[in-house]
Amino acid sequence: MTTLDAAVLDDPFGCALRGRHARFARAHGSAIAYRRDVSVFYAHPRELTGDDYADLATLAGPGGTVGLRGRSTPLPTGWDALETFELVLYTGEAVEPAADPEFVALTGGDVPEMTALVDLTRPGPFLPRTIELGDYLGYRDPGTGRLLAMAGERAKPDGWTEISAVCTHPDARGRGLARRLIAAVADGIVARGDLPFLHTTADNPARALYESMGFVHRATVPLEIVRVPS
Repeated sequence: MTTLDAAVLDDPFGCALRGRHARFARAHGSAIAYRRDVSVFYAHPRELTGDDYADLATLAGPGGTVGLRGRSTPLPTGWDALETFELVLYTGEAVEPAADPEFVALTGGDVPEMTALVDLTRPGPFLPRTIELGDYLGYRDPGTGRLLAMAGERAKPDGWTEISAVCTHPDARGRGLARRLIAAVADGIVARGDLPFLHTTADNPARALYESMGFVHRATVPLEIVRVPS
C-alpha cells in the first residue's frame, strides 16, 4: 500500500471541502463548512483572528453552533463554549482491506433506516445527505431484512478517505460485524488508490478494535462546540 502525504490530515475537512467535496461546501472569507443537510463540520485557520470568527459566525448564523478544531485563541465576547471532545485521529496504512459479500451497498432509499440506527447507537452525526459523501455498506438480517450494522465514508482530503458511521444494533453485537465492515469499506477505499483514516473520541472503547486492526494514532486534538452570539 502506498504511503501518501499525511499533512492534509491536519485539516481534513478543509482539504476535503476545497477539493473532492467542493460541491458540498459553503464558504465565507476564511471559513468553510459542509452544507447543513450534509455534515456538521467546519474548517478554519488554526490561529483565529477577529475576522475569522466573524466569517464563522456568518456561516453559522445567529445563535448557531460551530465545531472549532484545536482552537488556540480566545473566543470573542458573546461566544459560548458548550462542550469539548478529545478528537482522536487514526491512520490506516497498515489496515488489511477485505471485501465481504454479506454486505449490501446502501443508497438514498435506506437513509431512514440508517438514521434510526445512528440515533440508537450514536456513532456521530449523520444527516439526510451524509450518504452522498461516499460509499456506505450495511448488514441486513437474513431473515427479516432489518438493517443491523453499517459503515461508510465521510471526508475525502487528497489521497485519503475517512471511515465513519460505524455502528451495530445492540441485537447484533458480538458477531464481529464492525471489524468486517471497516475492512470492507477500507477495501473500496484502497481500490480507488486512497488510504483510510478515521476519527473517534478519546473515551470510545472501540479504540481497542481500531488499534487491533492496524490503525495508528496520529493526533489528538480538542474539538470544541461553541455557540455564536444570537
